Amino acid sequence: MNCMTTAVAAALSLALLAGCASFPKDLTITPRLEQPPAGKALVNFHRPSKWGGAERFAIFSGDGAVLADLPGAAQFQHVCDPGEHLFLAWADQASVVKAELEAGKVYDIMVDISMGWVRGNIKLIPLAKDDDRRARLGEFEKRERVVSQSRTAHLSEYEQKNKGRIEEIKQDFLSGEKSDRVSVLRKEDCR
Repeated sequence: MNCMTTAVAAALSLALLAGCASFPKDLTITPRLEQPPAGKALVNFHRPSKWGGAERFAIFSGDGAVLADLPGAAQFQHVCDPGEHLFLAWADQASVVKAELEAGKVYDIMVDISMGWVRGNIKLIPLAKDDDRRARLGEFEKRERVVSQSRTAHLSEYEQKNKGRIEEIKQDFLSGEKSDRVSVLRKEDCR
């Protein structure tokens, strides 16, 4: 019986890592924006890999709003005002990006997932002008579904539940001992 339990657990784990779950009902597939609306900036969050695809990872703005709860093989496009922005995500470890965005520009952030202790690790990686993956954006976009996040009561509860965690991360990463771990997306890192 123990071998059977282990085999079933292994099969379920592989199914989750392969992304066999159905498409989430609180996400909507939307058309891809090529440029931001007038006076706005556009930030693309890319998660092109299906690895761990069934596990979704929340990406927060600095004010604690969930921008997207991103599954594998998906992209989220965030239209925002120009200026300074903060993006946060965490699973086993936290990842923070400080962005300085310019109106009329398009920016890209990779959402990299790797093995973790309890959940997968998430790392937000801003694509600088010289990043090798910039040349592969077209390839990534071909396999990503562009999604938008529905505002639900569950999402609002999730934001409320995580307000303390967000403030703790901001304190640690912006003025605390982890400030050297903040990734930076500069104005000139646009497409």
